[in-house]
Amino acid sequence: MSVAQVIMEDRRLRVLKTLKEISDGRMGEPVLLRVLKAEGCVTDFDTLRTDMGWLEHQGCMRVEKLPTETPHEEVWVAVLTATGSRVADGLQRITGVAASLAR
Repeated sequence: MSVAQVIMEDRRLRVLKTLKEISDGRMGEPVLLRVLKAEGCVTDFDTLRTDMGWLEHQGCMRVEKLPTETPHEEVWVAVLTATGSRVADGLQRITGVAASLAR
């Protein structure tokens, strides 16, 4: 497994764990990006959106796209699903997301 693959899988797990920490399991992408960077995860806006889309496709989250005041722009809000919660807790494994140690 390449270093890039390990970093990507870890980043996806961090996204799920971050959402799990919030009582309603929802977070907008601007705040999520800041949290990831504060945890030392090197990422950017486009990479985060790619991961969010991939995690949604895997059933780990839903992505709500909210309009902004700027035409043709939207803010993505990540909403954790039951599957994503199980993956974050290490109770379920999805290839492409780092394995989490169960607590």
